[in-house]
Amino acid sequence: MNTDKKEKNIVLYYLNNLVKQNLPQKKEEELLQWVEEHSKDLFSIDLANKWGTHTYRTRGRVRHYSSNSDDEAPELEHNIQTIRHLLLGKKIIPVHACGFDKKIDLLFDVFDVKTDYQEILRYIIFVVTIPMLGDLHENLVFKRHDYKNRGRDYAAISGVSRHVAEKNFAFNSPLVTNGILNCPNKSRGSFEYSEYFEFSESFQKLLHSKFRTEKDIKRLILGSTGQATLQPENFSYIAEDFNYIKTILQTAVRKRKTGVNVLLYGEPGTGKTEMCKTLAAEIGSNLYMISENSDGNKNSRIFELALAQTILRNDSNAVILIDEAEDIFYQNPFARHEHSKLYFNRMLEKNTTPVIWVSNNIGRMDRAYLRRFIYALEMPKPDCVVTQNIWKNVLTKHKVRLSDEKIAEYSEHYDVAPSFIETAVKVAKFVKNPAVIERTIDSLDKASKGFVTRKNLNKIIPFEPSLLNTDINLEELAERIVKKGIFNISLCLYGVPGTGKSAYARYLADQMKLKVLQKRASDLQSMWVGETEKNIARAFNEAYQKKSLLIFDEADSFLSSRENAIRNWEVSQVNEMLTWMENHPYPVVFTTNLMDNLDEASLRRFKFKVKYHFLTPTQVKQAFKHFFNIAANGLTEHLTALTPGDFVVVKDKIDLMDVTDYNEIVKMLDAEQAVKKWKPRPRIGFC
Repeated sequence: MNTDKKEKNIVLYYLNNLVKQNLPQKKEEELLQWVEEHSKDLFSIDLANKWGTHTYRTRGRVRHYSSNSDDEAPELEHNIQTIRHLLLGKKIIPVHACGFDKKIDLLFDVFDVKTDYQEILRYIIFVVTIPMLGDLHENLVFKRHDYKNRGRDYAAISGVSRHVAEKNFAFNSPLVTNGILNCPNKSRGSFEYSEYFEFSESFQKLLHSKFRTEKDIKRLILGSTGQATLQPENFSYIAEDFNYIKTILQTAVRKRKTGVNVLLYGEPGTGKTEMCKTLAAEIGSNLYMISENSDGNKNSRIFELALAQTILRNDSNAVILIDEAEDIFYQNPFARHEHSKLYFNRMLEKNTTPVIWVSNNIGRMDRAYLRRFIYALEMPKPDCVVTQNIWKNVLTKHKVRLSDEKIAEYSEHYDVAPSFIETAVKVAKFVKNPAVIERTIDSLDKASKGFVTRKNLNKIIPFEPSLLNTDINLEELAERIVKKGIFNISLCLYGVPGTGKSAYARYLADQMKLKVLQKRASDLQSMWVGETEKNIARAFNEAYQKKSLLIFDEADSFLSSRENAIRNWEVSQVNEMLTWMENHPYPVVFTTNLMDNLDEASLRRFKFKVKYHFLTPTQVKQAFKHFFNIAANGLTEHLTALTPGDFVVVKDKIDLMDVTDYNEIVKMLDAEQAVKKWKPRPRIGFC
């Protein structure tokens, strides 16, 4: 049977179903009009000439015959009988016969379509793929203003009962839950209240694609699998979480557990997607990345996920990845066709294939959804050592050479996603010039964020314990902390700028064998109410996850006196900070130049409050030797308001200007002192 003959058989089969029914008069008129127009193709005769001038009114066109004529009913019946007689002369093969359409049989098998749902789905597939049947459907079955009786009409043409036809389009129909049919309006729970039906986008594409086997269907729906580019060692900074999620997924895949959903969330560029690929590789499973196959439309992604779950229901070696998950779960109250919360709850409870959901922002996700995840991990940013390993792995993979110094520099300066590193190295290999790496990353980073993200660009003052002028011996304090193994300690370092407060915090972390996490006011404060408190909580949580000493610069921005607060959020920010300080198990160091502005309650929470003073005359001389490698003479007595930071500034100046004259260096230091608003108090009495 060639294609044209097969398609004609399909149209005749469904036409035969219709003429057997006791149709309403208006439907009979529409049917006869349609048959008259297609009679030459279907029966090789011209029924318009055969029936003469006695015909009917349909589709808004008044023919010779009046619908009010007394001869209407006999004429209609006569013409219907004529069609029945013509159909009896045709050898019509039942479209549901085994092997009639092997592609549809394969679809039923792959998508697990049960018997009660096969005939309606078969009919709709033919409507979409056969133009003549589509025309019959459009003009006879599918009427936008008559959708209350649609169940009856689908039953009539497909040959099933009205009850079976209507349940095919119900909210919980497998055709909907399996991702085949998109029923947009589900407020009444049944298809008959929806204005139209449509296939999900992925299924529609499948129907117009060439496929012969289940493997072809998997390839068209699921795409290629994600390939890991990183090793588990690259996630050593979250090793416990990595291994725990690995165990969850491994158990779910092996034992076919339902309702296993893992959430990874956090800022872009933290390696969430790459971690998913590595996890799948570690458990030996295929990772299907649903987000890469859709056009970004929310509904299409939801139905693509449903299709994937259906196809993979018997696959014991698969994991699904959904990227940009916040777009799927966000409920728009103004949207006309939104999936219900019940739909999403069921989606998270009954999936047979484990799903890893990746999101940059879960702020808009309903808490009812979050409770249904089996595990949720906020991905911290990788530290410098991990970033260096990522660079080395990518460079080795693409056979591009960079010096260890250059790798260390890029790791220190760039705060970008591993995918950007991958792209930059690919470009370097393509043009055979490693120098383009920096330019490529800058361009991609600016395009994605609007600016180039570089970290650790502020010069860190070299730390020299002998140049500390504090009211507590900080070297001895560090030794005692390390010796006693005290970790839950908080310090407030205050005093004039440039005295090395942050530098000491880093020194203390180094002595305690801890990493450093430094936060400034600009990192935490937000224009949105409540967001600053969340950022504070994230900072403490990140320090806990990374086992880091946490530094808060400009502490007066976070712990300003609540007595002077004007707005509620000013109080809540201080409360949030104090609450976390009490329960945090790792060291926290606050630095400030404005001690008098701090909240009194916060002062009680600091185990040590250390005041920094300007360098003593003796320390000024030591600083000459330390920074300039020259001995100071008697011209330094007036330098009473200097800090190590001032010496760093002057050191940069003399290196730039090639200054070697001692007196000129003293003048530069004197100029740094002169611009300070703070002046040493005059001494009283005899000197």
